[in-house]
Amino acid sequence: MPSASAIAVWSTALVTSEAVVDRLPVDRFSTNAICRQHNCINPIFPGLQDLEKLQAADWTCPDPESKPALQFCGGAVQHRVALMHTDSETVKKQEEMASTAYFYHLSGMKKDPWDSRQPEAHGDACVQAVWRMVCSTYLPKAPVHCKKGEKIPYLIPCQSECRGYLDACNVECCDESVQCTPEKGVHFEKPFSNFTGYSTATAPSAECTGNSARRSAGPSVLLLFGILSYFSSAVELTPSGGRSKLLLVLALAAMNLQGCDIMVSHSSGTWEMRPNYMLSFSVKNTQVEGDSGITTATTGGMRIVTKSSINSCSLPELDDSQKCNGHGECKEFAAGLSFCQCATGWTDPECRTGRKSQRSAFLLSLFTGFLGLDRFYLGELSAGTLKLATLGGFGIWWLWDIMWIGSAPIYTRQHGRLAADLPHHIFVILAVIWVALMGYFIFGVVGAMWHESRILHRALLKVEQIHHHLAKQRLTQNEDMEGMPTKATIRVAAPLTGPRDFYGSMAQTAPEVKLAAYKNEMSPFFLYAKASEQPQVKNSGVFQRPAGSP
Repeated sequence: MPSASAIAVWSTALVTSEAVVDRLPVDRFSTNAICRQHNCINPIFPGLQDLEKLQAADWTCPDPESKPALQFCGGAVQHRVALMHTDSETVKKQEEMASTAYFYHLSGMKKDPWDSRQPEAHGDACVQAVWRMVCSTYLPKAPVHCKKGEKIPYLIPCQSECRGYLDACNVECCDESVQCTPEKGVHFEKPFSNFTGYSTATAPSAECTGNSARRSAGPSVLLLFGILSYFSSAVELTPSGGRSKLLLVLALAAMNLQGCDIMVSHSSGTWEMRPNYMLSFSVKNTQVEGDSGITTATTGGMRIVTKSSINSCSLPELDDSQKCNGHGECKEFAAGLSFCQCATGWTDPECRTGRKSQRSAFLLSLFTGFLGLDRFYLGELSAGTLKLATLGGFGIWWLWDIMWIGSAPIYTRQHGRLAADLPHHIFVILAVIWVALMGYFIFGVVGAMWHESRILHRALLKVEQIHHHLAKQRLTQNEDMEGMPTKATIRVAAPLTGPRDFYGSMAQTAPEVKLAAYKNEMSPFFLYAKASEQPQVKNSGVFQRPAGSP
């Protein structure tokens, strides 16, 4: 069982870690400098831009005997749909509103909605979460026991739908502004100043709209459970080790308490400071209305009004050449609803944003991928820097990016999907040539250089062994010859003068011995003969015996 001291100290650490946020004013948000934002867009939730209008609308109970034939939201809605109006076309209009919110929210997240026309069959969990969220927002649940035509309240989406979207899309703004149910004192700016959050109930519930929640334990809960188990086991097994772990927790708690009064904060949520994608994707439509009462040369007394709306394909007064900014054409996205399908090289709902080129990214990856220039081109500065520092991940990352970028138009973090301007057969040909050249360079050039260096190393090693062997032989011969007489150490006395060539025992030696001795450099006969043959010795008179000598 976990010890009480471990649980108490760890609980203290959790409380102190939250003290930083508690010390902030309720109308301010903290700043996390090391956090990385992801899908932090404005509006942060799908359909949030229309939530206030939907709550203020009049809703009626549908006919319990009839079930509307839903197309786009058919798989996401499993309840009776409340009607905004009493006419038979109201469900269709609500579904079109949901489709529009779905299309624009995916565009705001830099995703291509045309890749997800059938979200139910799409494998992306984030796309499906957006789809369920918009369908729950625009097609709310009607109470079970309501009567046909009866006015009913708008049932806001459940908190589980909101949390499911945040988890599936990994939404992170690095502050406390991303809240399904904002805490007391947290306020947002216009146009979301009246947003009080989604329902606190969890689906399925009669108080909110949403399907059954299927969520697993969050990573923070699992991490907390693992840490508690670790500390508990440490305390049980080794008391000294457990005490050291408890001291570590206290140190972490003390570190969390530092800087409480000087934490950087901001008054507006991070996602609120982002441009509203509904305004960024809006279309300005100039219309001529009735008499303004003022006659000028340009207007002729008519009033020119510029209005902003969304989806140029839904404006019949616009010419086809003016729709989609001239870079696309209107195509049916859902039943009876059309959106702009942009030409190659353009993106966003009105085809105003240029795409990054897949061809350029592939060529950069092919020739300069080891320097990380392809990642810099895609807007991924951190990955590009790491790739440059490792020279393309020692070649493995370089090869991976070539195949990853060239095989299909990929999504970038800032510019959406790449423009599909690289024919697949060109990618295959260039990739095969690159692999062949790299294989030749590695095995033909580098391998040959390595092989030659190995041969040279073995040759030098052999020469060194031979040299060592010869030196050892010379040293052995010198040891064997040490102490033997040499020419320089022999002193030969000059023979006496006289008719005889030799004297003493030399004169009495047999001729055969004398003849054999001439081949021995150490014999006195050889030395005597050599000395007598030298002109400077012979002419010196040392070999001349005095007259009358015996």
